Amino acid sequence: MAVHEDVDAYIAAAAPGRQDALRALRRDCRQCLPGFSEEIRHGMPAYVRDGETELAFASQKQHLALYVMRADVLDRHRDELAHLDVGKGCVRFRRVDQIDHGLVRTMLTETAASRDPVR
Repeated sequence: MAVHEDVDAYIAAAAPGRQDALRALRRDCRQCLPGFSEEIRHGMPAYVRDGETELAFASQKQHLALYVMRADVLDRHRDELAHLDVGKGCVRFRRVDQIDHGLVRTMLTETAASRDPVR
């Protein structure tokens, strides 16, 4: 796994066809997660509050992943995400056009408001 100094370097190292989608995810995180710090954790962009990673995203070999660590938030939107590969805390987008930024922003806003346990 490549080690990136910051999120700009992470995005620059991604496949050109994914960079715009990663920039959009980053923009959404920065706008919807006030008070969170942006860091590289576990080799990917992560958004941290009170020392805990609550959200992260990554460009994987076969998909883009959005890690939603607040169980209540992801569980509330499982029906809307049913057409995607959704795990315990991860939404996988095989194509960048599958990303619904309105829904992503809703989940980010709910993450910022949530105080339920982090997975």
